[in-house]
Amino acid sequence: MTFTDPMMGLSYEQEPVYEKLAENFGDRLVFKYVMSGLVRDVSDFMLPEELALPAEEGIRAYNRRLAGIYKSEESIGGLPINMDGFHLFDAKHRSSYPLCIAYKAAQLCDSEKANDFLMCLRRATIVDARQTTRTDELIRVAVSAGFDRERFLQLFQDGSAEAAFDKDLQLTQSLGIHSLPTCIIQCGEKAVLVSGMTEYAGFLLIFKRIVDASNG
Repeated sequence: MTFTDPMMGLSYEQEPVYEKLAENFGDRLVFKYVMSGLVRDVSDFMLPEELALPAEEGIRAYNRRLAGIYKSEESIGGLPINMDGFHLFDAKHRSSYPLCIAYKAAQLCDSEKANDFLMCLRRATIVDARQTTRTDELIRVAVSAGFDRERFLQLFQDGSAEAAFDKDLQLTQSLGIHSLPTCIIQCGEKAVLVSGMTEYAGFLLIFKRIVDASNG
């Protein structure tokens, strides 16, 4: 299981490692993404000087600071990050929860295509700098990823996807996970928790250790 949020720059930069693992291990490795809701409300991450400004101005200042953080992460995984015109949050769109709920809606629509939707959503946010906290942008991403617009919107709005997201949040909280990305790697009854960025070779060592423990 990978605990994440669609807006996470580090999760986006970790994707090449996940793709290499999926390519080399095939059906022996099953990925499951858990939506952990990074930003409940943007004010939780704003500095005192940003909070002291009128809401729109303070959030614009936070967006600029967040854009700088994203750009600093570009070298980690080598994937492109574009922050030109970045404006993910505003006074009416203050949370990343809609992105998480959108992933759960995609999962309910078609679980086999949900991870493709997640990749499209990450790129729309981090490369195209689209305001994916907006419902209309989430719908655009869903349609571009091959989902039926009306079915996706129904699940996004009728509480089904939100209830599924709430279960993900409860799991995240019950396990005491406070940093993203975090993975739980499981083989049989054995499991290992891995926080932060991990290189391909690091995963291989963890796999060997947990398989040996499971067989021992």
